[in-house]
Amino acid sequence: MANREAQAFHALDSACYEMIHSKLILNSARISGVLSAVASNELLKNLVADCMTGFDYDKEFRNCLYKFGTKVHFKMPALPKKAVALIVNLLYDFDNGTINFVEFITTVFPEARAEDSYKRFSENVVEPFLEHVKNLLFADKEIVIGETDRMDSETILVNSALNDKSDYLLKDFKRLAERYASETDRDTVLFMMDGLRYTLELRDIKLIKIAFTGLKSVVKEYRQFSGILNELEGVIRMYMVK
Repeated sequence: MANREAQAFHALDSACYEMIHSKLILNSARISGVLSAVASNELLKNLVADCMTGFDYDKEFRNCLYKFGTKVHFKMPALPKKAVALIVNLLYDFDNGTINFVEFITTVFPEARAEDSYKRFSENVVEPFLEHVKNLLFADKEIVIGETDRMDSETILVNSALNDKSDYLLKDFKRLAERYASETDRDTVLFMMDGLRYTLELRDIKLIKIAFTGLKSVVKEYRQFSGILNELEGVIRMYMVK
């Protein structure tokens, strides 16, 4: 590890360790510690600034929250840069009181004890955030720049507008899934939908085709999905690069 990068990561790692292993009652100081670690290190500050470029926090935050039954769940963005940008923004909202931290974690990571919700938040949010920062900090800079992870020379990318154009259709699809998919099928349907959303973010045509075919397959017995699938297929075909 390069010395400057190692020092930067050590500072953030220490702050995140304190947050992960502290009591919930001390979370306010620990969140401030993580943000201070970012703000006081030039490399971390520049990395986060790069992740924030073109990032729509409100939109991505809404995309990460989804309902299953009566419960709200939280899913990190698929792309490392988006995940880092989202979590830094979220920590700022916790720190300044825009979002109540205890209410948030007990809602999206419900457990009998708030301390257990805090543990799940640490495992599902703080630890992946730290890992993404590490990977971006030490990765080949030519690979880090841009919105995709490592790709081979044969990868063909679709127009980035496809992801935005498909977003509202996937939201409609999700509402249909929650309304019409049987309890047995619902998890699989939503999983396949999330898989398609992930491939749309990666913009890899081959993966998009595979994910869309898989999604159609799991809902083929439900006539309620035929209209939205036709719309989605039309949008995908429109933006495909030949």
